[in-house]
Amino acid sequence: MESSEYQDFGFGEPPPRPTTPPVRWGFVLVLLILLLLATLVYGIPYMADRSGYAWESGRSRAASEALAKLDKEGIVGRASELFRMATAAVAPAVVHVRTQRVLQGEGRPGNPLAGGADLLGPKLENTGLGSGVIIDKDRGFIVTNNHVIKDADQIVVRLTGGADHPARLVGADPKSDLAVLQVNASLRVDAEWGDSDQLDMGDWVLAIGSPFALDQTVTAGIISSTERNDLRINEYEAFLQTDAAINSGNSGGPLVDLSGKVIGINTAMLTETGGYQGIGLAIPSSMARRIVESLIQEGRVVRGYLGVRTGPLSPALAEKLKTPGTRGAVVLKVLPLSPAAKAGLQVGDVITQVDGKAVTDPLTLRNRTVGLAVGRETPVTLYREGALQTVKVTITERPEDLALHPLGFRLREPSPDEPGQPPGLLVIDQVVPASPAFKAGLRPGLRVLAVGQTRVHNMDEFEKAAAPFEEKGSLPLSLLIGKDRVAEVVLGDAP
Repeated sequence: MESSEYQDFGFGEPPPRPTTPPVRWGFVLVLLILLLLATLVYGIPYMADRSGYAWESGRSRAASEALAKLDKEGIVGRASELFRMATAAVAPAVVHVRTQRVLQGEGRPGNPLAGGADLLGPKLENTGLGSGVIIDKDRGFIVTNNHVIKDADQIVVRLTGGADHPARLVGADPKSDLAVLQVNASLRVDAEWGDSDQLDMGDWVLAIGSPFALDQTVTAGIISSTERNDLRINEYEAFLQTDAAINSGNSGGPLVDLSGKVIGINTAMLTETGGYQGIGLAIPSSMARRIVESLIQEGRVVRGYLGVRTGPLSPALAEKLKTPGTRGAVVLKVLPLSPAAKAGLQVGDVITQVDGKAVTDPLTLRNRTVGLAVGRETPVTLYREGALQTVKVTITERPEDLALHPLGFRLREPSPDEPGQPPGLLVIDQVVPASPAFKAGLRPGLRVLAVGQTRVHNMDEFEKAAAPFEEKGSLPLSLLIGKDRVAEVVLGDAP
């Protein structure tokens, strides 16, 4: 057993200090790492969050101060005033269009004397709602869509003040979906056409109309795109696309720029739900105005005609034809006796401009051509064998039936089992009264044996044989009359 021994340190001497254990640097390093990680995980996001709040707060405060300054100077009010003034300029000319159809009664159940007719007479059924815009207050002309008034027995127009007036259909063009109405009423305001060719993506526009029968509804948006011509909604289309809300009932109403002018007629929307989804379509004023004026003056639409069949320009074809880029329409066929044929256009020409306006594809070329004035000499710019040149073409009226020959007749190939028609002979299907074909004695039902001395059995052979004669403005034909009688005729000028 150990004994306790008294240790004498001496009087006046401090006791010795206890020895300190050595520092554990590894533990300290772990603490520092944990502290650093905590700072990264919690500290930096906190500081960033606080900095973000400070930046947003400062930005909001700066924006508020800038807006207050602009408002004090009247700039904010003037910006809103543009929308108000554009609306005020056009809205009074916007009308609500309602169509009705006459229904004949089916008789009252259990009444044998009704005889299938309602004793109260025919009834009117509301069949459609849309909008329209007054473009001539003195003569009472109103523009709307054809699909709004299609198949209507009665058309009623409600003016801005709420008064209803019966409307007369002046003319309609299903190919562009436009129609012109006329009311016999005192109209105080009409709208002015604008120039849609000056529009570009991003321009502000307003749509005014009666969506869901809510009269005088105004929506705002921008032009999202121009010349949408590949949607297959109408036969002729070069739509303006806008994100201004267009819903059911807006059809026929105006699309307006901030100068208070009509630059389009609202026509359709693209949607998967049946409601507005941000894509509205309007017929541009450059097209609508010409068609409307033609309907008023002629009662029909007169369209320009060039007389070529064209196709798109692929990169390979552009390289082959020595044309820079793929913008344009390549001529695949020049129709005989057409304005293009008389002007010397050739297969392989690449048309890039018509009347100074760019042609990007075949659909654009067609839209440009139908808008040209009949009888006008129009410059057509094209590439031929890599060289750029311009030719003058005198535009004529586009035939309603392009299968109709320029000399006034139409051919068809009979079916193999068609009774009374010998196989391998073309049949004259139609002859235009007072045309060169009619004057030469052509009548429906006659059959074509030959062009000149060349026998023809189908349309391809006929076109090839006729081309040399058509260039000279004449066409010699051998016709089979009856079973065995052959007649020789010459259409047009003698060769």
